[in-house]
Amino acid sequence: FSDPIMRALFSGAAGLIPVLAVATVYDPELPPAEQQFDQGLAKLISTLGRIFLPFTLIVAVIYTLYIPANFMRPFEQRDVLIVYNAMLFAVMGLIVIATPLNADDVSEKWQKWLRMGLVALAILTVLVSLYALSATVYRTNLGGLTMNRLTIIGWNTINIALLCLYLYRQLQGGLTQWVESSHWAFRIGMAAYAVWTMAVILAMPLLFG
Repeated sequence: FSDPIMRALFSGAAGLIPVLAVATVYDPELPPAEQQFDQGLAKLISTLGRIFLPFTLIVAVIYTLYIPANFMRPFEQRDVLIVYNAMLFAVMGLIVIATPLNADDVSEKWQKWLRMGLVALAILTVLVSLYALSATVYRTNLGGLTMNRLTIIGWNTINIALLCLYLYRQLQGGLTQWVESSHWAFRIGMAAYAVWTMAVILAMPLLFG
């Protein structure tokens, strides 16, 4: 697809899906602290995220094993690099929706396995993110800095920092505090995403206009 269509797909889907998800479960007659997100579509989405987790782990392992045999492909082929970056955004979304809102939503037995799966996925994603970021920087050195490349570099840097922070908090909090540690990292990530989005919208046109 052309660049305008790709930008519309990424920005449109990234903006539309969260709005629709919140709109289907949010009760405007209740204050935020009394909202119920443990039932209805929100519960279905969270359950689907946990179902897809093992399959995503398999794909992440395949991607990681695929890297040494085809190391230069994303450095030379733009389409391959786009696939890597798209996968990274999808994985970030999966980690968020697969994490329960409350520890009581998942039994202690499954909490252990769920946390292990999410941590393993985060580690693999950090490796692939560093690989994708290096390919983007390499292509930037060859072809010059563009708005698209700077945007992707910013997103990848935020994703890597967020995942590292997520892993650090998981190690620090342990199994008993893993849900709270995850939510803390997600809140930091939401603020970082918001700041970078505003920078892309407001500052990028001035830099590259």
